[in-house]
Amino acid sequence: MRITSLLLVALFSIFQLKAQISTIPPVGPKALGMGGVSVMNVDHWSVLNNPAGFATATDISGFVSYRTIFDFAPFNTVSAGAVIPSGFGNLGVGVFRFGDDLFNTQMLSFSASRKIGIMALGIKASYLQLNIDSFGSKGVFVADIGGVADLTPELTFGAHIYNFTQATLSAETNERVPTVIRLGLSYQPTNEFTFVIEGEKDVNLDPDLKLGIQYQLIEKLHLRTGFSGLNNTHSFGGGLELRKFVLDYGVSVDRDLGSTHNFGISFHPSK
Repeated sequence: MRITSLLLVALFSIFQLKAQISTIPPVGPKALGMGGVSVMNVDHWSVLNNPAGFATATDISGFVSYRTIFDFAPFNTVSAGAVIPSGFGNLGVGVFRFGDDLFNTQMLSFSASRKIGIMALGIKASYLQLNIDSFGSKGVFVADIGGVADLTPELTFGAHIYNFTQATLSAETNERVPTVIRLGLSYQPTNEFTFVIEGEKDVNLDPDLKLGIQYQLIEKLHLRTGFSGLNNTHSFGGGLELRKFVLDYGVSVDRDLGSTHNFGISFHPSK
């Protein structure tokens, strides 16, 4: 009886963790290598996170990414996206799929951002669909809003709210898609060194404090590391530029549960 109860608790915990992870877009390999900081990304990876982050993009770019959590196949995520500059502001599209045939999630999102003075603003609309084998599927619309402000040439502030509309998955149980608030500061004293601090608060969970560092070792190579206080995880990663392509990798290490790996490749046709 005790073994059965423990198994049921373990299965319930895994399902809860899986449901939580599956409804929040992946941060991408660059952010993962810096402790999971995502609100201050000012490149194409922000299509999955703070939509204000790609407001300054001047060229078309696209990316694909693969993430595996705890070396457990049902937790794998594949994502892709693109940024398209325009005269009225930049446009972004992103998609990801999490899970396996028994439990999976897909999200398709469209976002727009624009830089006005020192402030970049962005908004994103997404359609999130959850599928459970033998139980059917459920789809909801999720909205994000974000901003990035250049306070000084070295200091930048960012804010992002994921699912500020508090979309509901089930009216019967009042189960909602997580609403996550992120605030961050980026300090870049030189072109080679960037330090980021970010606070994250899921309205239903404890707050998390993340620290991330990026260092440009040579012209085409970036090294990254970071730390997440809530989960007590350390992260490492790097990025390598190869003409029109950029390779990114990040790993987050949890001493109790294992590692999360994220691989990504970006394409910049105009380079």
